[in-house]
Amino acid sequence: MIKILIWKLVLIINSQLIRFFGGYGFSEKFREIAYKGMLFKLKKQNVEIGKNSVVYNTKFSYSSKGDRFYIGSNTTITGATLLGHDASPCVYLDELIMKPNVWSSGSRRSFRDPINIGSNVFIGHGCIVLPGITIGDNTIVAAGSVVTKNLEGNFVYAGNPAKKIKDIDSYKSKYKSLLSDFPEKF
Repeated sequence: MIKILIWKLVLIINSQLIRFFGGYGFSEKFREIAYKGMLFKLKKQNVEIGKNSVVYNTKFSYSSKGDRFYIGSNTTITGATLLGHDASPCVYLDELIMKPNVWSSGSRRSFRDPINIGSNVFIGHGCIVLPGITIGDNTIVAAGSVVTKNLEGNFVYAGNPAKKIKDIDSYKSKYKSLLSDFPEKF
């Protein structure tokens, strides 16, 4: 408990120091501390994360009941919501009601299924990923998409529900061309 409080304090102080010293060359060390803090926080939320992966402003619906999230290497998730469980069946199945008061801990049982996200994946802002989903390697999920089914690797997906838009090689070619033609935009 004390370790968690210390990390929270370090993260708060670090964010303030980055704002204050950002222009003075101090920010890289502070960013490293913030990254380690992010990894610590995610581990407490049952998130396993690979090397060189980052998660920004993302909500994990974790609980002590065992929601699990696996994220590969070189993956970026920004402003998304990952739902490790689905509590909606308790509205219709009396067998899932454990206690009469909904505010009581453990009052309802939920369907749980881990989310598996591969390596070299980008998940855009506002995406929602449902329980039990697997997202393959080398995949981009466009902002605002809702992932209701497993996504095969090496493709770009968008929409609600997320649908295959193009293969990853076409996507890379597009941005190589844009980088060549408009380097100032990068």
